[in-house]
Amino acid sequence: MYLVDYHTHPYVHGDIIDYNEKHLVKFIDTAIKKGIREIGFTDHDEFSDEIDWQLMNIIKNSSPIPVKIGLEFDYIPGREEEIKSKIEDFKLDYAIGSVHFIDGWGFDNPSNLRDYKDKDIDQLYIRYYEILKELIKSNLFNIIGHFDLIKVFGYRPKNIDLLSIIRPILLEIKRTELVMEINTNGLNKPVQEIYPAKFILEEAYQLKIPITFASDAHSPERVGENIGLYAEYVKSIGYKEVATFAGREMKMKRI
Repeated sequence: MYLVDYHTHPYVHGDIIDYNEKHLVKFIDTAIKKGIREIGFTDHDEFSDEIDWQLMNIIKNSSPIPVKIGLEFDYIPGREEEIKSKIEDFKLDYAIGSVHFIDGWGFDNPSNLRDYKDKDIDQLYIRYYEILKELIKSNLFNIIGHFDLIKVFGYRPKNIDLLSIIRPILLEIKRTELVMEINTNGLNKPVQEIYPAKFILEEAYQLKIPITFASDAHSPERVGENIGLYAEYVKSIGYKEVATFAGREMKMKRI
């Protein structure tokens, strides 16, 4: 199978002491051991000025498998020009757009978990998908990160038809020709399921929305985690190709 891991975080959250060639090569070595054919380094854009881009390119040019360089951007309404400038400055292979904040509140941060008791979960879901739709319509990104991250702690809406909210967003993804990542990191979270949920993925397939694979690994050991398993799953629902990128140009590869 042609497996890729297009969402990894070698820099983590800026707390890697030995951020060097040896550290990056560990990510590549794990990818090779797990049958990953391409790996993408996609640290958070807030650390873009701290990343050693020269080292990244040295690794990219010497790796035995293709290494793609991207960033994961926190989409917050109003950041569009800043994000556009970064994408142009760093000459990325691709850009991931993700929503981690709802009106300034970091909903996926474990330190904010206690806040959920005071939140209207239905309204959180509605607002999350409103912001996600703005992300899609911005036309800034290539890949949508962890589509339904709002479920991370297992809170579910009770009084809304989730599919009726999600389907128009999927149609917008189709219109803008974005790629949806299959992010296996949700299996490590309280929700214990992939992003997106299987019912969303099946809807995406009906619309022929392209997909790619992502572990969201923050350590070398987690590169490629469960990607082979879910590659088999997406094949079972009909997907035959995975999206890859170079210089922000998409190319489909047969899984």
